[in-house]
Amino acid sequence: MNSQANDSDSEYSVENEGLESSAEEDKGSDSNDTSDEDADEDDEDEDVPKLADDEYKTMPFEDLLKLQKKLGARMYNEAIFGTSKDKKPNALKPKPSKKAKQKSASENESSSDSDSGPEEMTSKRKVPALGMGKKDKNASLTQPRDPRFDPRQGYFSGRQFRNNYSFLNDLRQKELKKLNNKLEAATDPEEASKIKFLIQRTENQIREYAKHKALDADRMREKQQARAAIQEGKRPFFERKSTKQARALVEQYDKLKDHGALDKHIDKRRKKISAKDRNKLDFAT
Repeated sequence: MNSQANDSDSEYSVENEGLESSAEEDKGSDSNDTSDEDADEDDEDEDVPKLADDEYKTMPFEDLLKLQKKLGARMYNEAIFGTSKDKKPNALKPKPSKKAKQKSASENESSSDSDSGPEEMTSKRKVPALGMGKKDKNASLTQPRDPRFDPRQGYFSGRQFRNNYSFLNDLRQKELKKLNNKLEAATDPEEASKIKFLIQRTENQIREYAKHKALDADRMREKQQARAAIQEGKRPFFERKSTKQARALVEQYDKLKDHGALDKHIDKRRKKISAKDRNKLDFAT
């Protein structure tokens, strides 16, 4: 039994030695191959002629041109200048965009010292006028506004205005009385003419106020009649503008007739119309 075990151990050891020797031979062959390849590459690098060699230094330029035509530009450059394995061809770098250039320029400007001097403005861009430059939208600036044309102030009502400031008409009447008293006591003709002008202006203001108040009363009466008709279920009646003007003219003539100023008003009206006709004829000729 012992002899059989010894025989098997010896066979196993022999097989292991054979495997180890074969592995070492393979490794040796691989190392030899790699060393041979490195040696071949070194030989190739050494065999490649370069411009620094004496052989190409002494060659005339015409022979070099002939050699370039014969080998080609690529082979000629490799033969003359050699090839470097360490250097790799540079990949084409994309051109930086305009935004990247502007960003880099702004970074450079910000990195520069603030005490370097005043900022230089380019002459290729038009400088905005004074006060017309770009403004911050978020800046809270109080802008002046005219209440007459601002819709936030609401709609102007002449009737409401006259009702709120009706005391002004009372003041005008009191002022008119004072002016009449001054006119009676005035001795200077220039002062008297000024007082007459003020009296005429005040009378016109009082007359216009009364006229507008009458129109306001007529409009309110028409509105009340229309509302009453709608409440009764009837169709409201709206008078035409031409009919209103004719009725107002009749009322005006009736008032003038009562005061005895109708003839004077008609003469004044006739003179005004004749003056207009005369101006038209002069212009035509």
